Amino acid sequence: MSKYFLTLLAFTISTVINAQNLYPKKLDNCITTQFCLDCGDIKANVDKEKFETLITSLISTNNLKGIKGRVMFQILVDSTGKGCVLSHTDVSDNIISRNIVMALNSFDGFIPAKSKEKTEQRASFNMSFDIKDGTMTGRVERVDMDAFKKSFDKPNSPEIYNKEYVYKNENLKNYNITVWNSKNSNLPDNMNDHITIDKSGVIWLTTDGGLVKFNGRKFENAEQNITEKGKYFSYYAIETDNENTKWVYGKNNIYSYNDKKWTIYDPKEIGINGAFKIINNPKTDEVFFCSDEGLTIYQNGKWSNINKDKIKELPSNRVYFAKRDSKNRIWIGTFSGSVMIDENGKATSFNDTKTILKGQCINSMDEDENGNLYFSLFEYDSKPPGQVNRNEGIGIRYADGSMKQFTTSNSGIPFNHTNCVLYDKKEKVLWISTDRAGLVRYDLKESWENYHPDNSEIPTSYISTMTFDNNGILYLATRQGLVKVERK
Repeated sequence: MSKYFLTLLAFTISTVINAQNLYPKKLDNCITTQFCLDCGDIKANVDKEKFETLITSLISTNNLKGIKGRVMFQILVDSTGKGCVLSHTDVSDNIISRNIVMALNSFDGFIPAKSKEKTEQRASFNMSFDIKDGTMTGRVERVDMDAFKKSFDKPNSPEIYNKEYVYKNENLKNYNITVWNSKNSNLPDNMNDHITIDKSGVIWLTTDGGLVKFNGRKFENAEQNITEKGKYFSYYAIETDNENTKWVYGKNNIYSYNDKKWTIYDPKEIGINGAFKIINNPKTDEVFFCSDEGLTIYQNGKWSNINKDKIKELPSNRVYFAKRDSKNRIWIGTFSGSVMIDENGKATSFNDTKTILKGQCINSMDEDENGNLYFSLFEYDSKPPGQVNRNEGIGIRYADGSMKQFTTSNSGIPFNHTNCVLYDKKEKVLWISTDRAGLVRYDLKESWENYHPDNSEIPTSYISTMTFDNNGILYLATRQGLVKVERK
């Protein structure tokens, strides 16, 4: 094992950017949904005395003789001050780096970030650890956002963890792939994390530069105009309801826009000031807001809430995803497990079952015309911690009630962590987005296809989410712009 650590120059952060793993050694043991990068009027930091104690302990418990170098660590700190290492620069995974990770993950001296005197839900910041002459020093580092964005504004090479399946991609030739980015259009920023297409066919995107809409020809700024944005404003979720109203989660507020005016909702009245995801349920005319406060429902101008006080089977109030199916059942994914509430209000916690959903958080869902349900899965408590290709993949609940999980070990899926699943009613196939392996096409039989920058016009291996337009054309929100996948 090399004695030298991979070094990286430090920069200074100036603005907010959406969630990113900064460094090459990625650790998937943190809840990474919607965090901002070194944001806040008061940035995340450490208690100096406690940090000096941590450094002293690391020096005494590690053999530093003959080792020289620097490792950068990206640390995620939540609103309670709990920290978790997201990534670092030591690709050799030296034992000292692993020991620093363990120490930081159990460190109780993190100070959360604040904006306008309100604690940020999750913010990441960087620390450097230098070893020289048998001793160790550590300090907080800030990153130049312009330099960071420039380094990320390029295609991500795919990480294919499935080494057994041979991808023939026979259907790739049948699609026209169109990409809009900041170089070939007036799209202000390539980092597009959320997308919705309204009833008029207008595409709405959250970008790292704000909120934009696209009519197929040009992008226009679509910022809400009733709240001063301030220095650290960003948008984290968006959805269109049955009335063509756009719902948006901005900085600590829920907004709606009816194509005439913006409305802001008082958190004291609706019970939430943010959302992990906003999901429309067309058949019941409900809009779901998934947040730390449970599942908040907007219907016919009224707000209601489902939480642990009302549904004891709910493993956590931290709801990441929820959606109704055609049988009026609500499927809920929380950061501590998944639940189904049937049409009679009876709840089933899948942590109490032996199904494929045990230990999993449903993070997206779609349904076909036969009542089969398709899930993308997130293993919230991976064993061992830090495992990259977790026991996730996708799950299918067939109409007869049976379930099956598809992973890299039993199918052609290229990587187990999936962001979104969409059933294509025209082609009778399943589209799957990943954050490392690009776009997956599954014909629901035996054929899996994988499209990414190395074999197609798909511009990146990181696809945040997907949606269909009114004509069934697939659109992708990616970290390299807006992508359209249209059958020829």
